[in-house]
Amino acid sequence: MDRESLEDYKQKELAEYERLVKRRIKEGTFSFDKDKYPPEDRFIKLQRPIALTSLETARITNVWAQLPFCGSLILPLSPWPKEEYDKNLFKLSEASEIIDFVKETGKIQLVVHTDPLFYEGLDYLDPFFEELNPPWYLITPLSLWGDEKEIQKAICSFYALAEMKFTKWLKRLDLFTPNVSTQCLIDCANDYAVLKLANYAIVEDIENLLVDNPEEALSLIILCKDFIIDPISDLLYDTQSFALEDVKNVRSLPSIYQPQKIRFPYEIGKFLIRKLTYAPEGLDACKELMYHYDAYDLQKIQESLNEAIVTNHPEIVDKNAKEISEVLDNIWDDEAIPRKIKGLQIGIPFSMAAIGSVAAGPIGAAGGFLAGLGYSVSDKFIDLETEGLSERLAKLKTKSYQANIYDFKKKYKGKIAHL
Repeated sequence: MDRESLEDYKQKELAEYERLVKRRIKEGTFSFDKDKYPPEDRFIKLQRPIALTSLETARITNVWAQLPFCGSLILPLSPWPKEEYDKNLFKLSEASEIIDFVKETGKIQLVVHTDPLFYEGLDYLDPFFEELNPPWYLITPLSLWGDEKEIQKAICSFYALAEMKFTKWLKRLDLFTPNVSTQCLIDCANDYAVLKLANYAIVEDIENLLVDNPEEALSLIILCKDFIIDPISDLLYDTQSFALEDVKNVRSLPSIYQPQKIRFPYEIGKFLIRKLTYAPEGLDACKELMYHYDAYDLQKIQESLNEAIVTNHPEIVDKNAKEISEVLDNIWDDEAIPRKIKGLQIGIPFSMAAIGSVAAGPIGAAGGFLAGLGYSVSDKFIDLETEGLSERLAKLKTKSYQANIYDFKKKYKGKIAHL
């Protein structure tokens, strides 16, 4: 897009932002729940649960491995060079197919995350602007955290510290992506100001690193944005989509700032694509999962695998990708329920004679127990299928995630690629 078009887009987005958010702050009636920006009607077929992925996560993962397991994934459309897109996000040669996919499903929600003028001359991104009109994902105004004098003092404090080493070091990033240092410096200043105004103690660590180690300072600021600032200021999304490396990095934060629930959407998504399709990881595999499996079932099976990892393998963050794949294979291939079903069928021969002996006993106890499992009981006959009862009894003796994985594999046995 040319500069005039981008300037027009920028002014329209700022005007909408001012109308929906800043005015409410001035009136003292701002509510995170009601005054979200961008508003939901700026998206295309937005579906819950909504996941948000950061640029760093998008760079080191494959977004297609995450899409089938959430309602919509909010993905920043960055002013990266064409080569960076082709290597680390998606093939720009597939732009028209991706745009059609967005319009049809709403699974991807592209957003502008930086100054729109930085997209000038990036003609390969024009189709996304022209066809999708992505909203500018603006942060919550600093005026929510303090008055003008307090904000200015915090911003000035950041720039004074950054001027020693950080600003000069940051300009090296322009060698890879033009203009990135300018916007990155502004974003870091805003994030620092939020932490400073909200009295987070970790701001002292940032101040020391700005002077002593610029690279670690940037990493810490990014972590704080992803795990502290966004969760308290952005209620549009339901969950954040991270990779194993993100989870490893967040361990460097004090425990009070670490997320209560650890998630592995990328690693689990990649594993399920391998298990449930024959297609290579990409748009085709994503479509295959969406068209052959119920969305709720996909989300439930991912949650179950995540629960299994977190419950049984707390050391998972110390493992590499190959080890995680092995852990997931073991969880997926767990035969606990089939073994219990077989044992129950052998140990409790549900012949008519056996049923008669149960019926002859205290029907209140036996009947109440079996009726609770969904079976009809009378004084002469118990209406059941041996396999169905043994299956329910087996599930009572296993963990919920084991039952969910078993049910999923049973339901889709004829479709699962590797069963």
